[in-house]
Amino acid sequence: MALWSLTSQALTRLLLWRTGDSTFRIVQYDEPAEVLTNYDYLLFDKKYEPVLQQLQGQIDFSPVIVTDGVRHLVWENYFEVRIHRLIDTHTVHDYIGLGLDMYRFGEQSMFVSEALKKAFEKVSPQGLHFSLGLSEFAA
Repeated sequence: MALWSLTSQALTRLLLWRTGDSTFRIVQYDEPAEVLTNYDYLLFDKKYEPVLQQLQGQIDFSPVIVTDGVRHLVWENYFEVRIHRLIDTHTVHDYIGLGLDMYRFGEQSMFVSEALKKAFEKVSPQGLHFSLGLSEFAA
């Protein structure tokens, strides 16, 4: 089976600044997306909690609060995910597995197994974007 790169379907320029262990502040506003990634955070919309709970031992996740002082917004609909397993380009190409697997690639990219891709799609068929292997990475 293959590994799939996972990103949000909706493109966003939204940027957050960590202000505490479970708090973030918006520093560049745009519309929120179902997955927000940057070099120091991976956030998933809380609707994916049932899927994330199935990844015990592979990830830790906890609720976070995102605030926007300018627009007076508070979002409490995200979990921060910390992925324990790392992969490299060889692992992406050589992956053989049938279970629910999640890996971190670099600072802000993640890969999931075919089975995990299907589990996420059951929650929200159009919420996430998946690309096979390294197909959308620069050579």
